[in-house]
Amino acid sequence: MSIIREPVIVRPHDSLLHTVKIMTMEYVPKLIVADENEIPLGSISQKDVLNFIYKMGDRELDSVYVSEAMKKDIITVNSSIEPLEASQIMIEKKAPLLIVISDTGKILGMIIKSDLAQYYATLIRGIHKVSEYMSKNPITVNKDSTLDEAIKIILEKNIGRLIVEDNGKILGTITTTDLLYLAPVLKFKDLKIKVKEVMTPTIVVMDENEDLNYAAKLMANRKVKGIPIVSANGELKGIVTTTDIVRALTDEKVRKYLLELKLYTSTF
Repeated sequence: MSIIREPVIVRPHDSLLHTVKIMTMEYVPKLIVADENEIPLGSISQKDVLNFIYKMGDRELDSVYVSEAMKKDIITVNSSIEPLEASQIMIEKKAPLLIVISDTGKILGMIIKSDLAQYYATLIRGIHKVSEYMSKNPITVNKDSTLDEAIKIILEKNIGRLIVEDNGKILGTITTTDLLYLAPVLKFKDLKIKVKEVMTPTIVVMDENEDLNYAAKLMANRKVKGIPIVSANGELKGIVTTTDIVRALTDEKVRKYLLELKLYTSTF
Protein backbone atom coordinates (compact mmCIF):
# COMPACT_ATOMS: atom_id res chain seq x y z
CA MET A 1 0.00 0.00 0.00
CA SER A 2 1.13 3.55 -0.68
CA ILE A 3 2.10 5.76 2.25
CA ILE A 4 2.27 8.86 0.05
CA ARG A 5 -0.75 11.16 0.00
CA GLU A 6 -1.67 14.03 -2.27
CA PRO A 7 0.14 17.19 -1.15
CA VAL A 8 -1.84 19.99 0.44
CA ILE A 9 -0.08 23.22 -0.40
CA VAL A 10 -0.24 26.86 0.68
CA ARG A 11 1.83 29.81 -0.53
CA PRO A 12 4.04 32.03 1.65
CA HIS A 13 1.80 35.03 0.89
CA ASP A 14 -1.44 33.22 1.86
CA SER A 15 -3.07 34.38 5.08
CA LEU A 16 -3.15 32.40 8.32
CA LEU A 17 -6.95 32.52 8.11
CA HIS A 18 -6.80 30.76 4.72
CA THR A 19 -4.45 28.16 6.23
CA VAL A 20 -6.79 27.48 9.16
CA LYS A 21 -9.70 26.99 6.76
CA ILE A 22 -7.75 24.46 4.70
CA MET A 23 -6.60 22.54 7.79
CA THR A 24 -10.12 22.26 9.16
CA MET A 25 -11.90 21.61 5.85
CA GLU A 26 -9.33 19.09 4.55
CA TYR A 27 -8.83 17.60 8.02
CA VAL A 28 -5.06 17.67 7.57
CA PRO A 29 -2.76 18.72 10.44
CA LYS A 30 0.22 19.77 8.34
CA LEU A 31 0.62 21.66 5.06
CA ILE A 32 3.48 22.20 2.66
CA VAL A 33 4.51 25.76 1.88
CA ALA A 34 5.66 26.06 -1.73
CA ASP A 35 6.37 28.65 -4.41
CA GLU A 36 4.45 29.01 -7.68
CA ASN A 37 6.69 26.36 -9.29
CA GLU A 38 5.74 23.75 -6.63
CA ILE A 39 9.20 23.89 -5.03
CA PRO A 40 8.90 23.33 -1.25
CA LEU A 41 9.93 26.24 0.97
CA GLY A 42 8.74 25.02 4.34
CA SER A 43 5.85 23.53 6.26
CA ILE A 44 3.20 24.70 8.68
CA SER A 45 1.40 22.63 11.30
CA GLN A 46 -1.57 23.14 13.58
CA LYS A 47 0.84 23.75 16.46
CA ASP A 48 2.72 26.38 14.43
CA VAL A 49 -0.56 28.19 13.81
CA LEU A 50 -1.65 28.01 17.44
CA ASN A 51 1.74 29.14 18.69
CA PHE A 52 1.70 32.16 16.38
CA ILE A 53 -1.88 33.09 17.23
CA TYR A 54 -1.14 32.88 20.93
CA LYS A 55 1.76 35.31 20.59
CA MET A 56 0.54 37.67 17.89
CA GLY A 57 -1.32 40.18 20.04
CA ASP A 58 -4.12 42.11 18.35
CA ARG A 59 -3.45 41.12 14.74
CA GLU A 60 -6.24 39.53 12.75
CA LEU A 61 -5.70 36.13 11.11
CA ASP A 62 -6.28 37.52 7.63
CA SER A 63 -3.43 40.01 8.12
CA VAL A 64 -0.76 37.40 8.94
CA TYR A 65 1.20 35.73 6.15
CA VAL A 66 2.03 32.02 6.19
CA SER A 67 5.70 32.99 5.81
CA GLU A 68 5.58 34.50 9.32
CA ALA A 69 4.49 31.28 11.02
CA MET A 70 5.95 28.49 8.86
CA LYS A 71 8.97 26.29 9.64
CA LYS A 72 11.75 26.29 7.06
CA ASP A 73 13.53 23.13 8.19
CA ILE A 74 11.97 20.48 5.95
CA ILE A 75 12.96 16.97 4.96
CA THR A 76 12.48 15.85 1.37
CA VAL A 77 12.50 12.27 0.08
CA ASN A 78 11.94 10.58 -3.28
CA SER A 79 8.87 8.59 -4.24
CA SER A 80 10.61 5.22 -3.90
CA ILE A 81 10.99 5.56 -0.14
CA GLU A 82 9.92 2.49 1.84
CA PRO A 83 7.58 2.76 4.86
CA LEU A 84 10.18 1.53 7.36
CA GLU A 85 12.76 4.00 6.05
CA ALA A 86 10.22 6.82 6.26
CA SER A 87 9.44 5.84 9.86
CA GLN A 88 13.12 5.82 10.79
CA ILE A 89 13.64 9.29 9.35
CA MET A 90 10.56 10.69 11.09
CA ILE A 91 11.60 9.36 14.49
CA GLU A 92 15.32 10.20 14.23
CA LYS A 93 14.75 13.70 12.83
CA LYS A 94 11.58 14.37 14.85
CA ALA A 95 10.00 15.35 11.55
CA PRO A 96 6.27 16.18 11.48
CA LEU A 97 6.07 15.30 7.78
CA LEU A 98 8.17 14.20 4.83
CA ILE A 99 7.85 16.01 1.52
CA VAL A 100 8.07 13.74 -1.53
CA ILE A 101 9.76 15.44 -4.48
CA SER A 102 10.68 14.63 -8.09
CA ASP A 103 14.20 14.60 -9.53
CA THR A 104 13.68 18.25 -10.43
CA GLY A 105 12.72 19.17 -6.87
CA LYS A 106 8.99 19.62 -7.46
CA ILE A 107 6.46 18.39 -4.93
CA LEU A 108 4.85 15.02 -5.70
CA GLY A 109 3.22 14.24 -2.37
CA MET A 110 3.70 14.10 1.37
CA ILE A 111 3.86 11.57 4.20
CA ILE A 112 2.48 12.23 7.68
CA LYS A 113 2.40 9.99 10.75
CA SER A 114 -1.22 8.99 10.16
CA ASP A 115 -0.20 7.44 6.81
CA LEU A 116 2.43 5.27 8.49
CA ALA A 117 0.02 4.34 11.29
CA GLN A 118 -2.44 3.21 8.59
CA TYR A 119 0.34 1.09 7.05
CA TYR A 120 0.93 -0.55 10.45
CA ALA A 121 -2.81 -1.13 10.86
CA THR A 122 -3.02 -2.83 7.48
CA LEU A 123 0.00 -5.13 7.63
CA ILE A 124 1.41 -5.58 11.13
CA ARG A 125 -0.32 -7.68 13.77
CA GLY A 126 0.68 -9.82 16.73
CA ILE A 127 4.07 -8.14 17.12
CA HIS A 128 3.58 -5.47 19.78
CA LYS A 129 1.37 -4.82 22.78
CA VAL A 130 0.03 -1.34 23.44
CA SER A 131 1.93 -1.31 26.76
CA GLU A 132 5.27 -1.52 24.91
CA TYR A 133 4.80 1.73 23.04
CA MET A 134 2.28 3.84 24.94
CA SER A 135 3.47 7.00 26.68
CA LYS A 136 3.10 6.52 30.43
CA ASN A 137 2.02 9.28 32.82
CA PRO A 138 0.21 11.30 30.13
CA ILE A 139 -0.40 14.98 30.73
CA THR A 140 -3.95 15.76 31.83
CA VAL A 141 -6.01 18.87 32.40
CA ASN A 142 -9.07 19.37 34.59
CA LYS A 143 -12.41 19.91 32.88
CA ASP A 144 -12.80 23.27 34.63
CA SER A 145 -9.41 24.61 33.57
CA THR A 146 -9.50 27.56 31.21
CA LEU A 147 -8.73 27.26 27.52
CA ASP A 148 -5.76 29.55 28.07
CA GLU A 149 -4.26 27.12 30.60
CA ALA A 150 -4.72 24.18 28.20
CA ILE A 151 -3.07 26.02 25.30
CA LYS A 152 -0.09 26.95 27.47
CA ILE A 153 0.46 23.30 28.41
CA ILE A 154 0.14 22.08 24.82
CA LEU A 155 2.64 24.64 23.51
CA GLU A 156 5.11 24.36 26.39
CA LYS A 157 5.13 20.55 26.35
CA ASN A 158 5.01 20.42 22.53
CA ILE A 159 2.20 17.86 22.50
CA GLY A 160 -0.84 17.44 20.27
CA ARG A 161 -3.48 16.59 22.87
CA LEU A 162 -4.40 16.69 26.54
CA ILE A 163 -6.57 14.18 28.36
CA VAL A 164 -9.43 15.93 30.14
CA GLU A 165 -10.31 14.46 33.52
CA ASP A 166 -12.41 15.07 36.61
CA ASN A 167 -11.47 13.37 39.88
CA GLY A 168 -9.52 10.73 37.99
CA LYS A 169 -12.29 9.99 35.50
CA ILE A 170 -11.50 10.46 31.80
CA LEU A 171 -14.02 12.76 30.18
CA GLY A 172 -12.40 13.49 26.82
CA THR A 173 -9.46 15.05 25.06
CA ILE A 174 -8.61 18.49 23.81
CA THR A 175 -6.41 18.55 20.72
CA THR A 176 -4.76 21.05 18.41
CA THR A 177 -7.54 20.21 15.94
CA ASP A 178 -10.21 21.17 18.49
CA LEU A 179 -8.39 24.44 19.17
CA LEU A 180 -8.02 25.28 15.50
CA TYR A 181 -11.79 25.62 15.17
CA LEU A 182 -11.55 28.40 17.76
CA ALA A 183 -8.53 30.05 16.13
CA PRO A 184 -10.08 33.52 15.60
CA VAL A 185 -10.76 33.98 19.34
CA LEU A 186 -7.70 32.32 20.87
CA LYS A 187 -5.77 35.59 21.01
CA PHE A 188 -8.21 36.84 23.64
CA LYS A 189 -6.53 35.22 26.63
CA ASP A 190 -9.06 36.56 29.12
CA LEU A 191 -11.88 34.48 27.63
CA LYS A 192 -13.69 32.48 30.30
CA ILE A 193 -14.11 29.40 28.10
CA LYS A 194 -13.53 26.18 30.02
CA VAL A 195 -11.92 23.06 28.62
CA LYS A 196 -15.09 20.99 29.11
CA GLU A 197 -16.94 23.31 26.70
CA VAL A 198 -14.67 22.59 23.73
CA MET A 199 -13.18 19.15 24.40
CA THR A 200 -13.96 16.07 22.33
CA PRO A 201 -15.75 13.55 24.59
CA THR A 202 -13.83 10.29 24.85
CA ILE A 203 -15.68 7.44 23.20
CA VAL A 204 -12.69 5.14 22.73
CA VAL A 205 -10.28 3.92 25.40
CA MET A 206 -8.09 0.85 25.31
CA ASP A 207 -6.51 -1.75 27.58
CA GLU A 208 -2.71 -1.79 27.70
CA ASN A 209 -2.61 -5.50 26.82
CA GLU A 210 -4.30 -5.03 23.44
CA ASP A 211 -2.41 -5.58 20.19
CA LEU A 212 -0.91 -2.34 18.93
CA ASN A 213 -2.47 -3.21 15.56
CA TYR A 214 -5.90 -2.69 17.14
CA ALA A 215 -4.88 0.77 18.35
CA ALA A 216 -3.61 1.71 14.88
CA LYS A 217 -6.86 0.49 13.29
CA LEU A 218 -8.99 2.46 15.75
CA MET A 219 -7.00 5.62 15.05
CA ALA A 220 -7.48 5.17 11.33
CA ASN A 221 -11.20 4.35 11.58
CA ARG A 222 -12.02 7.10 14.08
CA LYS A 223 -9.67 9.63 12.49
CA VAL A 224 -7.95 10.35 15.81
CA LYS A 225 -4.24 10.59 16.59
CA GLY A 226 -4.28 9.40 20.19
CA ILE A 227 -6.18 6.95 22.43
CA PRO A 228 -6.16 6.94 26.26
CA ILE A 229 -5.05 3.66 27.80
CA VAL A 230 -6.78 2.44 30.96
CA SER A 231 -6.57 -0.46 33.40
CA ALA A 232 -9.38 -2.93 34.05
CA ASN A 233 -10.80 -0.63 36.76
CA GLY A 234 -10.70 2.43 34.52
CA GLU A 235 -7.50 3.97 35.89
CA LEU A 236 -5.56 6.05 33.35
CA LYS A 237 -2.32 4.24 32.47
CA GLY A 238 -1.06 6.12 29.43
CA ILE A 239 -1.79 7.26 25.91
CA VAL A 240 -0.85 5.79 22.56
CA THR A 241 -0.46 8.11 19.57
CA THR A 242 0.41 7.96 15.90
CA THR A 243 3.98 8.89 16.89
CA ASP A 244 4.13 5.74 19.01
CA ILE A 245 2.87 3.65 16.07
CA VAL A 246 5.57 5.13 13.81
CA ARG A 247 8.17 4.37 16.49
CA ALA A 248 6.99 0.75 16.54
CA LEU A 249 7.67 0.52 12.79
CA THR A 250 11.38 1.11 13.50
CA ASP A 251 11.56 -2.13 15.52
CA GLU A 252 13.69 -4.80 13.84
CA LYS A 253 10.94 -7.35 14.57
CA VAL A 254 8.72 -5.52 12.08
CA ARG A 255 11.32 -5.86 9.33
CA LYS A 256 11.58 -9.63 9.93
CA TYR A 257 7.79 -9.96 10.05
CA LEU A 258 7.40 -8.19 6.70
CA LEU A 259 10.08 -10.36 5.09
CA GLU A 260 8.18 -13.48 6.15
CA LEU A 261 4.94 -11.96 4.92
CA LYS A 262 6.54 -11.33 1.56
CA LEU A 263 7.82 -14.91 1.35
CA TYR A 264 4.58 -16.65 2.21
CA THR A 265 1.84 -14.37 0.91
CA SER A 266 1.02 -12.20 -2.06
CA THR A 267 0.30 -9.15 0.11
CA PHE A 268 3.17 -7.17 -1.44
